[in-house]
Amino acid sequence: MGFCLAVSGLDMEALAEPDQAPTLVELAGSSEYAGDRATVEAAIKAQSDLATAGMGRMTLKRAVPRLESSTRIPESLSITLQGDEVTFKMDDHTVKVPKDGSSAATTTEFGETADLSFDIETATLLQSVAKTGGKKTNAFRFNEAGQLVMQVRVTNSKLAAPVVFSARYAK
Repeated sequence: MGFCLAVSGLDMEALAEPDQAPTLVELAGSSEYAGDRATVEAAIKAQSDLATAGMGRMTLKRAVPRLESSTRIPESLSITLQGDEVTFKMDDHTVKVPKDGSSAATTTEFGETADLSFDIETATLLQSVAKTGGKKTNAFRFNEAGQLVMQVRVTNSKLAAPVVFSARYAK
């Protein structure tokens, strides 16, 4: 499964003038995980178990490591702007895309090619990575406390249900 990132639900009053979408400049920066890791990981495990229920042994052997990779909670996040590129870094995994939002090819940790893209919607930065049959979307927004929230949605045609979770980060 490819890497996909999306961000949404930013506190518009904290980021920009009313009726304006956030800019990449406002979203740029580094943040560290600030949530309850044990609780979030338990919820991810429960959803992953439901999503893979009914899979055969051979399919599970291939699916579980990919799902674990796609649902790993990064300790740190950063969004950097340089020239015509936007760089997204989650721990030691770095991906770059054109600032104009067009898609770019990326390679997953399993050596597979996937399409990476991002978009800014009203109060939302969306980054997506998709490959045949699967997609991971991360949505980034700021909550009322000013923390960056990453909402993750992992889908795949082989999963019985999507796996969805949120992680909070402090600057």
